[in-house]
Amino acid sequence: MTMIVSPRESPAPTIRPAIWTIARGVTWVRQQLRVRRDAAKLLALSDHLLADMGVRRDQVRHAVHDGYRTPR
Repeated sequence: MTMIVSPRESPAPTIRPAIWTIARGVTWVRQQLRVRRDAAKLLALSDHLLADMGVRRDQVRHAVHDGYRTPR
């Protein structure tokens, strides 16, 4: 017997939420790595250069993290 599947229907609909969850997890990890990398680069700069950008050393992590947030 031949089974006909519509192109819009998935034969295993429970797989899609799992893939979506994994994709979101991978995106989150990549974003965290990017934030850490960029914060490390900024923290390597001198206080004078940071002041020119308008950022104090204690604000670097917050500034980098908020820069990657998506607007709602």
